[in-house]
Amino acid sequence: MGSQGGKIGRLKHGQRIAFIAAFATLVLAVIKAFVGYLFDSKVLVADAFHSGADLLAIFASGFGLWLASKKKTKRFPYGLYKAETLVTFIIGALIAWAGVEIFKDGYHKLFYVASIQDFPFLPVGVSVISIIAAYFIAKKEKAAGEAIGSQSLLANANESFLDILTSAVVLAGILLAYAKIPYVEGSVVILISLLIFKLGLENVWNSLLVLMDANLDPRLQSEIEAKVNEIYGVKGGCEVKLRQSGPFKMIECTIETSPTLSLY
Repeated sequence: MGSQGGKIGRLKHGQRIAFIAAFATLVLAVIKAFVGYLFDSKVLVADAFHSGADLLAIFASGFGLWLASKKKTKRFPYGLYKAETLVTFIIGALIAWAGVEIFKDGYHKLFYVASIQDFPFLPVGVSVISIIAAYFIAKKEKAAGEAIGSQSLLANANESFLDILTSAVVLAGILLAYAKIPYVEGSVVILISLLIFKLGLENVWNSLLVLMDANLDPRLQSEIEAKVNEIYGVKGGCEVKLRQSGPFKMIECTIETSPTLSLY
């Protein structure tokens, strides 16, 4: 997988992107919460909680990458790469719980029609800014995740792309609430709560698979086995074991050969 120094450099690059994305998401969450509270926009406040859940996931990724970038020690000879996965698991459980709480609030707001007199220019503007910001955050996270092979960064990038759709739904909800159409705010809050709950469960499930050393890339395993069997001196019986450790894939390979043959 490359030299130790190269791994550490890639991990630090990933954690920088994660922390920058976390800061940008924090600013968005605070603005949404403030404007939503100021204009009594329940749907914008729910979207602020959604951004808060994203913030926790992104921060978990950055914190985990920071731990993973620590050098190997005698106590941890395989490194702390799985720290990213462990933190993501804990944060995923918290996000799922937040989704349940927001769902309850959405259900209570389902039959509530907000009394909005003036056109909500500021809430609409915040939603538009959120759509634009989510796009740029997703692009940065995806590029960094692909560069270092960080599953958590790639998952966060997918969630940021989903945020574009969520913010568009929120924008529509604000406009429909202004038109005094019933069920809108409660329905959008429930939709956002389900997205938050889904994000939490996905983080928990994927983290569990990694922590239990599940093979998450059988296609790569087959490709490696095929390549190894093509090597001169390999007699067959190639067995490849593959597991994820943080942003890296750890590979073990067992082969059969003759002691009289040279093997490269």
